[in-house]
Amino acid sequence: MTTARESVWRDAFAALPDAAWLSPRALLEFVGELGVLQARLDAVKLGAVGQVLLRWNQLDEEGLVLRGGHRNAVTLVAERWQVAVPSARQVCLVADAVTPRVGLTGEILPAGFPMLASAVDPDSSDAGWVSVDQAAVIVRELGKAAPACTVASLQFGERVLMQHAPDLTVTELRVLAGQVRDRLDQDGVLPREEVQRSRRSLTISTTSDGLTHIDWYLPPEAAGHVLSAIDTLVGHELRAVRFRDTNGPDFTADRAEEEHRTLPQLRSDAAVDVFRHYATHPGTGSTPPVTMIVRIPLDALQTGTGVGEIDGVSTPISATTARRLAADANVIPVVLGGRGEVLDLGRARRLFTSKQKLALAERDGGCAWAGCPHPPSYTEAHHIRWWDKHHGTTDLNNGILLCSNHHHRVHDGGWEIQVRDHVPWFIPPSHIDHHRRPRRGGRIRLSDTQDAA
Repeated sequence: MTTARESVWRDAFAALPDAAWLSPRALLEFVGELGVLQARLDAVKLGAVGQVLLRWNQLDEEGLVLRGGHRNAVTLVAERWQVAVPSARQVCLVADAVTPRVGLTGEILPAGFPMLASAVDPDSSDAGWVSVDQAAVIVRELGKAAPACTVASLQFGERVLMQHAPDLTVTELRVLAGQVRDRLDQDGVLPREEVQRSRRSLTISTTSDGLTHIDWYLPPEAAGHVLSAIDTLVGHELRAVRFRDTNGPDFTADRAEEEHRTLPQLRSDAAVDVFRHYATHPGTGSTPPVTMIVRIPLDALQTGTGVGEIDGVSTPISATTARRLAADANVIPVVLGGRGEVLDLGRARRLFTSKQKLALAERDGGCAWAGCPHPPSYTEAHHIRWWDKHHGTTDLNNGILLCSNHHHRVHDGGWEIQVRDHVPWFIPPSHIDHHRRPRRGGRIRLSDTQDAA
């Protein structure tokens, strides 16, 4: 039997257009509109589940869940919505975090995550909404840091994640949330490193078709060495100039197949080259130098407390590990907090120097496009104001690191780039965003000091 509310909702959905009859541009706009509609529905669902949890936690309302034949709200939601229990558990987690609470004396208390409560509703946020999946990441990671943090510190973390979440995928947000968690709970980094080291392993097996399969789990410190070597060789290969000399021997004939390799194949070949080279030519050879970059704040370098990071490795390392790595050969320690060398060269030359590229890598962290995972070795320095067309200068304020894919997208797609206070911003064309809201790019930095804490 259809209720009056269901009838109204069904009529509203019936008014939506048939996607099969939409033009390509209208279809793209419709997909975006459906995202907003889904977010509004999710906000309503979170409110309803929040009330179920609120009443279930009150003794006089305990029968609400029990009457439905369930022992808790998670299984009730899973059955009523026909979703998996993990999905229902995630909804309940977020709903509990964004729902106002009732105190022991009956007073209404604010939600545990008040900023998140506004962000999950697109009609309540001008800066872009946060999906349920994103909200769950934020609640989980900040929840891990909560036992070691003050309320002010958690609010700082929530504010940072709310600022960046609308422009990040769930995977990208998970990386940032982990960094925020470790920033808030720095004492927990070293114990987590010990657990990570204890879980390191490499297992080798053979598949049914004769391939060797390697499962390799590395802690951040070891991953820095391995990924730096692979990324350096892959980046060198991607940038290699290939040509055919019509007056001489064909130097590229034996590399024709390599030019069509996928990125996973390039990485695999690079890893093999690393082992082959160092097995047969220890300390010598023609391969490009492999350098690992370790970043650490000045105070952490001096005191040995805090966290650092390795280029290409998303998991932070303790200051103790960073200080030890900074003393190794072929490791560049980048100490944050000082004023860098001025590298602006104007139009004296077209190509960016290696020092300029290193400075851009420090600013952008790799490809500056928001959320792009490509490290500096996969990128090239791009003139924001083009050298030929706009007479752009070869200096840091006019430079940005972009991977090949996003370099083409900027050139061909009508995107604009601005650098404000050393932060790159990407402005989409109107056919992607009518409002042309700037999207933050580059490395997302956490303040060395937490004013809120």
